[in-house]
Amino acid sequence: MGYIAMVLVASIIILWCVAFVIAQPGFLSIDCGGKSNYKHENGIQWVPDDNYIQVGEKVEIRNSSMPEYQQSVRVFPGPLDKSCYQLPITPKVPHLARIWFYNGNYSVQSVSPLFRFSIETTEMLSVRNITSRISQLNLPSERILFSSSDALFICLIRTSETVTPFISAIELRTLQQGMYPQAKPGTILRMEARYDAGGNTTIRYPEDKFDRLWSPFLLLQGLQTITLQGTISTNNTQDLPPSAVMQTAATTLANQSIDMVFELISNPLLLLYFAESNVLNVSDSMTMKVGQISLTLDRVERDFSAKEVGFNFGEIPTFGRNFTFDNIQLYRSSNRGPGPLINALEYYQLITTEIATYSADVDALAAMKKQFKINDWISDPCFVLPWEGIQCNNSPPSVRISDINLAGRSLTGSIPTVLAQMTELINISLANNNLTGTLPDFSRLRKLERLHLQNNSLSGEIPDWVSQLDNLKELFIDYNNFSGVIPQLLLQKNILTYEGNKYLTNTSQNPTPSNSNRSNVGVIVGAIGGGIIIIAFILIVSIIVYRRKFRRKDIVLADSKGSASESKSVNIFELDYSMVLVPNPTKSRAFTLEEMMTSTENFSFKIGRGGFGSVFRGKLQGGNQIAVKVLSLFSKQGVLEFLNEIDLLSRVHHKNLVSLLGYCNESRELMLVYEYMVVGSLKDRLYGNSAGQYPNLDWKTRLSIALDAAQGLEYLHISCTPKIIHRDIKTANILLDENLNGKLADFGLSRVTIDGEDSHVTTTVKGTAGYLDPEYFKTEVLTDKSDIYSFGVVLLEIICGRAPIDTKVSSNEINLVRWVTPFMEMVEYPEKFVEIVDKRLVGNYSNKSIAHVAKLAIRCVADNPLSRPSASEVLVEMKAAVQYHATSLDISEEIDIDYQDQQISPITQRDINSTDNSSYFSRSES
Repeated sequence: MGYIAMVLVASIIILWCVAFVIAQPGFLSIDCGGKSNYKHENGIQWVPDDNYIQVGEKVEIRNSSMPEYQQSVRVFPGPLDKSCYQLPITPKVPHLARIWFYNGNYSVQSVSPLFRFSIETTEMLSVRNITSRISQLNLPSERILFSSSDALFICLIRTSETVTPFISAIELRTLQQGMYPQAKPGTILRMEARYDAGGNTTIRYPEDKFDRLWSPFLLLQGLQTITLQGTISTNNTQDLPPSAVMQTAATTLANQSIDMVFELISNPLLLLYFAESNVLNVSDSMTMKVGQISLTLDRVERDFSAKEVGFNFGEIPTFGRNFTFDNIQLYRSSNRGPGPLINALEYYQLITTEIATYSADVDALAAMKKQFKINDWISDPCFVLPWEGIQCNNSPPSVRISDINLAGRSLTGSIPTVLAQMTELINISLANNNLTGTLPDFSRLRKLERLHLQNNSLSGEIPDWVSQLDNLKELFIDYNNFSGVIPQLLLQKNILTYEGNKYLTNTSQNPTPSNSNRSNVGVIVGAIGGGIIIIAFILIVSIIVYRRKFRRKDIVLADSKGSASESKSVNIFELDYSMVLVPNPTKSRAFTLEEMMTSTENFSFKIGRGGFGSVFRGKLQGGNQIAVKVLSLFSKQGVLEFLNEIDLLSRVHHKNLVSLLGYCNESRELMLVYEYMVVGSLKDRLYGNSAGQYPNLDWKTRLSIALDAAQGLEYLHISCTPKIIHRDIKTANILLDENLNGKLADFGLSRVTIDGEDSHVTTTVKGTAGYLDPEYFKTEVLTDKSDIYSFGVVLLEIICGRAPIDTKVSSNEINLVRWVTPFMEMVEYPEKFVEIVDKRLVGNYSNKSIAHVAKLAIRCVADNPLSRPSASEVLVEMKAAVQYHATSLDISEEIDIDYQDQQISPITQRDINSTDNSSYFSRSES
């Protein structure tokens, strides 16, 4: 009996699940940021989004008045600028996609537009801005689309460093074949309005089996609503409005009109639905006036069936694709019959989508993605933001891949043969990887100009087809295992570099001379030929020297004040790195490529990656550890950063600045060589990947690191003439040595004030979200106070032990500066102020010291730059905080610190400046 009962229970469960599935065919409802499956009150099953996206963070809204699927969001704080959901769809069937963006109370962002989102399939690429109006109201964005593919991508796109994209929910509904035929490959319908003219509540599933949202027509004034008794058949309509919607209508008196006002759009599609409630004469009709154009509608006898009238003005030659209107008027055509009537309407804009990337290129990249396990390639390769390492040619009639740069990504295996089908490729870089095997046949790549394969483990002979590529300008195969003889035609073109291939030769063996006369002739010919070669070599060297000296437009220069000019446009593809003029070359050591290869063991120990390129750990012959930044090929910012860092760090030296040991500029490679900071960054030790691998940073150590950073900053702002503005102060750029000494790093974005502009520089906004000075962001005027703002954020990080932007916490705590500001009024009340202090400090700090740093931090992040302290003031205050901790003064002994007064009590500025740090402070060991 027990077994039979179990079978019955299992059967009931199975039947219930089957019934549930049948009740919702083609429905996919995703709660973005949700944690579990649940059923909504209308019977729709919702699922979390974990199976459809692998990036972003979940955040709870905590607003019980909203539907459950809008009580959470997924946010995308970075580093990716484009993050995509991949959803399954049925090919060649229309679909409704409804996307919810409800900001709720998780963030106070109000910039408009906030960000962008795109909808992408094989044939259709469409993008739209999300504004503050949408994000603060409970409004969806809805599309109807038709695709031949089986995947739909919905992507969130960052447009500002200070704004985080987010999404609340996604609803995907499969429609019936034949519905909305205006949606086709190349055209998406964007819903502007969908109204139940006589209704008083929103109708959706289950009344509408396709789960469309029909809103009451509240905009119409002075209308009467009527209800038809009996079910209304919609079988004669194309788009199948639900019977529940057709059972109600809006009407007016016989001699009056129905006037409707809409938002003005181009390419409109208007769908009107009618079900008459009166017995009509055959001659009765109704006139619809759209703008200045009138159309007569025949009215049908009451038969409890719906009629649909559609107007696609873009397909009517009289109107054209750009026809627009903003009002509709319905009125009785003659002096007889009932007044005008309408049951429902839908209003769409026809959006012509962008051209998708050429399918053969997409297929090739898909194969490469699978082979190399590249997870961040998703959606269309070229749309809005190309994939990392990809550049595109967007010239119609098709979008093609022009450049592939996968250098330095630790790739293994062979070179993908599918590259050969991407026939518009101009540049390929697979350098600095661990690729093996031989060169595939790329003879079809007739436009190929550059092929960079250096620093791999490739082998085999160089095939003849390489020398037959007429457009090939660069073939770099240095440090591989190629063998055999180089094709002579390739040598004649002078486009090959092949150093480090010990089995490769550039000449075939000469035949043995048959007699002495030939030998003598050979000697004479050889002597003459040698002389000619020497003369030609001298001429070539002279030309190169001349070009290096006078062709300034092809040479990247650092300006006279130090920073590489950002106003110059640098095209890496046309730049020979051998012609990059290194500033202050006598003050920086020039390393050879062989030294770099040896010290890094062929770049085996990758420790990071940035905008400049990958970073590798190494050891010089003398035993000193180094960090080597290798310029990523095709990077347009790397050369500027290369010059900027060399120029600045070769002229400035301080114990709290990371030392530049030298550079490498050889064989088309640019590298920067620094001292290696063993412990890593302050960010990693506070809350990053290494936070749990080391003993916690106590308050004394945090203070000392912050003091080190303040001393480095004060040197840049005060001791350097003209002053240097770092522009990217953050905990990730404060590096720690084995004794936890802090040093400022990464001067690639730094700027030097120029003559007549000692106080500021006008420049493009760059920096890191969370640390960016809001005044600099608004005005693009960079001052030393922009660095002070960033340093204030760093101080708050060391107090709170968390990131400046943290989406894992509650909505009012996401932004660190905004969260801690109210607590500044409570610094005199330790029991309150302690709420923001890093719990890992476990009270092991002086209340007075931590309050002093907190007040300094708030001064630094003041909205008005004039209210912020200078770097010298910051240094003085930090020394005071260290002294307060050393003497363990309690906060109750000095409650009020007046920051308008430069005197610091009980320790004066003079006392602090003359104090030997070692007398009260010692470093903790790693």
